[in-house]
Amino acid sequence: MPKGLSNWCFKDVTDFLTEHGFEFSEYRKGSHQAWINRDTVAVVELNFHGAKSFPMRTLETMIRQSKIDKKIWREWTTR
Repeated sequence: MPKGLSNWCFKDVTDFLTEHGFEFSEYRKGSHQAWINRDTVAVVELNFHGAKSFPMRTLETMIRQSKIDKKIWREWTTR
C-alpha cells in the first residue's frame, strides 16, 4: 500500500483512477495504457510495472495528467 506519494504500484494507481471517474481507454505502445476521465477531459498514460513501485517523477507526471490535486492523491492512501 502506498504511503503518501511513495510506493505507488500499477494496481494502486488504477484503483485510484477508477474511484475518481477514470476508465481504461486503450493500450498504447509497449506496455503503456491510456486511462480517461470524460468529465474533466483528462488522459493519464501509465506503463505496467507489475508490483514494482513507480519512480517519483513518473508518479508526478501521472498526477499532473489526471488534473487531480496532489493532496487528494496523498489523502487516498490514509483511508
